[in-house]
Amino acid sequence: MTDAIHLPATASREDRGPALRGLLVAESDHDISVRVDGGTWTFDRRDVLRLTEDRASAGERQVRVDIRPGATADFTRRMRVELVDRPITLAPQPSEALGDDQLAAATRHWASTLRIAERGGVTGATFTFHDGINCDSLD
Repeated sequence: MTDAIHLPATASREDRGPALRGLLVAESDHDISVRVDGGTWTFDRRDVLRLTEDRASAGERQVRVDIRPGATADFTRRMRVELVDRPITLAPQPSEALGDDQLAAATRHWASTLRIAERGGVTGATFTFHDGINCDSLD
């Protein structure tokens, strides 16, 4: 029955996902920052259930971090910036719509946020071929 005993300040295996593994780059009374392949995660210390050292080598601390469900974190990515004549911007995230029905639903949601009334008999977003160039349009 030892599997039913939960020590204080620990979560059961069902209450947390797999541990985040990475390089501990900053630690304070308020935050913990862990670098992974794609960038750096920064967690509020209160959201960290457990921080265990995976291995240490040459001044680097490889760690595993268990986070409580529902935790909010910041994620920072390294990006190469090229100087050009326009302001720095990020490309928009690709649409999650993966078909005509999802695209139509996304179009209706977008139109409702702008308070654009739907017209009966019109399908909304269409795919057209105009002057030899493919384009999407709202009819």
